[in-house]
This record gives sequence, structure tokens and C-alpha cells, in this order.
Amino acid sequence: MNEELRQIVEKKIEEVFPAVVAFRRDLHAHPELSGREERTSARISEELEKLGVAWRVTPEKAVVGTVCGRGSAPSGKYVGLGIRADFDALPITEQTGLPYASENPGVMHACGHDMHTAMLLGTAMVLSSMPQRFGGNVKLFFQPNEESDGGAENMIKAGCMEDPAVNAVISFHVEPGIPTGYIQMCPGKMNAATCDLDITVEGIACHGAHPDRGVDAILAASHVVAALQAVTSRNLAPTQPGVVTVGQFHAGNANNVVAGSARLTGTLRAMDMKTMAQIKQLVTQTAEGVAAGFGAKAIVRLTDGYPSLENSKELGKIMEDLAIGLVGKDHIDYMEAPSMGADDFAYFTQYCDGVYMNLGTTPEGWSGAPQALHNERFCPDEEAMKTGILMEVMAALELLGA
Repeated sequence: MNEELRQIVEKKIEEVFPAVVAFRRDLHAHPELSGREERTSARISEELEKLGVAWRVTPEKAVVGTVCGRGSAPSGKYVGLGIRADFDALPITEQTGLPYASENPGVMHACGHDMHTAMLLGTAMVLSSMPQRFGGNVKLFFQPNEESDGGAENMIKAGCMEDPAVNAVISFHVEPGIPTGYIQMCPGKMNAATCDLDITVEGIACHGAHPDRGVDAILAASHVVAALQAVTSRNLAPTQPGVVTVGQFHAGNANNVVAGSARLTGTLRAMDMKTMAQIKQLVTQTAEGVAAGFGAKAIVRLTDGYPSLENSKELGKIMEDLAIGLVGKDHIDYMEAPSMGADDFAYFTQYCDGVYMNLGTTPEGWSGAPQALHNERFCPDEEAMKTGILMEVMAALELLGA
């Protein structure tokens, strides 16, 4: 690692950091839900304009900025780097008591997306001041709608990976479970693919005093729920992760009527698309077969969600070595196992080499409210953004020829 260059970057980060913090607090005070990020998108565009960074806005309000280097990227595998930051908030009422707490009732940046966005703006500030240090282009992917139906996929469809081309993408997510200054890596598979489950069980309604004259949809649906628990436990190897969860069961409207229909909704999870296809087939077969055994009919609807997220081995090794050089091996944390949670960064990893990392945001010795994502008291340490910006900037310089 070029220590002189690192010192130059760290000095620049210190210079721009007050502006990064101010921008983050502005976003935090004005959070916007998925699909409604009008002000946030405008603020990002405004800041990029001040920096002289070329930018455009997609129909979904994503902002794509481009920081141009000194010329073509050096000969090598990577010709362009994308760095992604999501910026939508959550329907949560903030209870942090911060002076810059949310001014929008019932809406809060409780997942740290304001931190992600501020870090990427900080990265733009630093890189735009040293275009002579790299070749090619760094694309800044400010993404809306992560918490809803996949803003990443819409950005790709809108051409964010092209003109100029990008063939590597990285991103950070804040993680209160590890200390400030730490970077968490997960080689290979990191997040699950998802699928929404919706089953309607159709029976025949009748008077509760004469159950033999109908087909009890509640009884049939109850057995469907029980049988679905065997889909993964008896069809997947114990080392092959998979989840079938029924989260809602709705049926009946009177206490003396055998219900004629019941509706079950839930989620399916798998660490790869092949396993997901297997689970979907088994869920359909199980629901239809069990319902038929009671004289009922199961109508199964499956709606694909995010694909599985698998970090690139080659790019992942580069990022791991870079992180060790920047924060020290003792400040690198490794996920013990992949998460069955999902993130639409997976769309980028399906398109090209991608690496998703977590950034520690809880000061060591923290004695305040317990820190957790999607919590009304979530209060990440802003100092963590320095580590994130340093990693993003040095990744660009490493991959594009500093």
C-alpha cells in the first residue's frame, strides 16, 4: 500500500468530514420512505453539482454520479468501479432524542441509509479532488427504494452500469453489532434469495353445527402450515440453508360457520437460486397435496423477491487485503455464517463482480441504549463514516491504478 497516498487521502477526509456530517444530519432530520425520496434525491444532486461531478437522475429518483479519472483505466480486469449507497428510510417513530432527530412523523433513518449516502458523498468529495490519481471512472450509485421492491434492479435497467461501463461494484452497510473502526467481511455467499408466499385454501362453507356438509378450510390450511415445516427439514441437507415461514393466517368470519376459505402468506429463503427453485416446487406440491387430502383446493402464488447475494472471490480478496492494510487485521471481523436476510445489492453481484461489506458503528464501551438496526433508538457513531470513506476511496485508487 502506498502510505504517502493513504496519508493524503486521510488528510482530505478530515477536511471534508464536517460537511459530510452536516449532510448526514440533514438527511436524518428529513427521512423519506421508499418511493417517496424526492427531497433526498434533490439534495444529493445539489451536492454533486457543487462538486462539479456529472450526475443524472433516473425516473425512480436514483442519482448516478460519475467521477472521471485522468484517462482510460490501466490495463487490468476492472475498467470502472461502482459504489452504491441506498437512501430510503423506514416507517418507524424515532426515539433517540437527538437534536437532528426526524422531523417527519413516523419516519426514521433506522437502518443507517443516511450514513451510507453521506459516506458516498464524502467519497465523491475526495475523489473529485484527485482525478490525476486514477484512470477510468468511478460511478456513484445513490439508490432509492432498497427497503421496498428493489431500487438496485431499476437502476441497472436504467443503464447505471453503462456509459461509461462498470464491471465492479462495492458497498457498505452499517452494523451496530461490531465496534466503530471495524470492517466485517463475508467471503462467498452472504445473503439469501427471497420469495413471497401466498396460499389460498378453498373449501366449502357450512353451518358449524353440521361440519359434515362442508369442507373446513381452516382445518385443511392448518395441516398445510404444519406440513410446510417439513419442506426444508426433510428435503434439504442439514448443511443446506432454507426457510419456509408462514407469517399470516386469515380465515373465517363467524364462530358458528365452518370457513369456506383461508389465506396463508409468508416468505421463502434460500442461499442460492437452485435451492430456491427446489423449495418453491416442494411448497407447491405440499400445499396442493395436503389440501386435496381434506377435499379442499390450494391455490399457490409465489412471487420472486431479491436474488441471493454472493460476493466475488477475486474482488473480495482484493477488498479483504485492502481492509487489512487500512484498519489492521485485528479490526477485521468475519461473519460466522451467511445471513438469511436479503439485500437488493444482490442485483449488482449478479451483473458483475461485487463485494458487500459491513461497517462497525458502535463505540467500544458504549453504555447508551442498545444498538440495533430497524430500532427507534438506533444512533450509529458518525466517526465510523471516516473508515467507510477511506475504504471506498482507496478501493477506487487500488482498482483503477493509483
